[in-house]
Amino acid sequence: MRAKGLRLRVRRRADRATALAVLLPILLAVGLAAFPSPQKSKNSPALLREIEKAVREIGGYPGEDFVRREFFLGEGDDDTYKTHYVGILIKDDAEGPRMTIQVTRLEPSRDDPRIKYARDPKTIVCRFPAAGAEVVRSDYSQAELKTLLPEVLRAVVDKKNLLKK
Repeated sequence: MRAKGLRLRVRRRADRATALAVLLPILLAVGLAAFPSPQKSKNSPALLREIEKAVREIGGYPGEDFVRREFFLGEGDDDTYKTHYVGILIKDDAEGPRMTIQVTRLEPSRDDPRIKYARDPKTIVCRFPAAGAEVVRSDYSQAELKTLLPEVLRAVVDKKNLLKK
């Protein structure tokens, strides 16, 4: 009787060790993905310059003398469940390139959460003199721009990488 109990304990320990060996890499990967990767904090002009460069690399639509692209902010790869729409327009004029970013919050419909209504559009207008970037007008505060612009840059880079494939 004692030998049978001992075998059960050994088997349970082996099962736990196997489960731990399988789950530990998964839990570590999920846990590490939850923490933001340490990045060098960039200022708004540098982020705006990077956004402009990345959007220009994607390119405009044929027949237009400006660059216009649309992006979505939010978690996941499926744009259906994104929380914000971002429209970016870049036009060259006599003073240099001018970029307009419009960010619109998408509110899901009560009847069908896949249907989204545009709410609270906010705009950032900036221009790019020979060096740096200058915010001409913004509906966002400086603190809000520091959190918003990295998300916009990430959405632009993700779409650029997707279009490369």
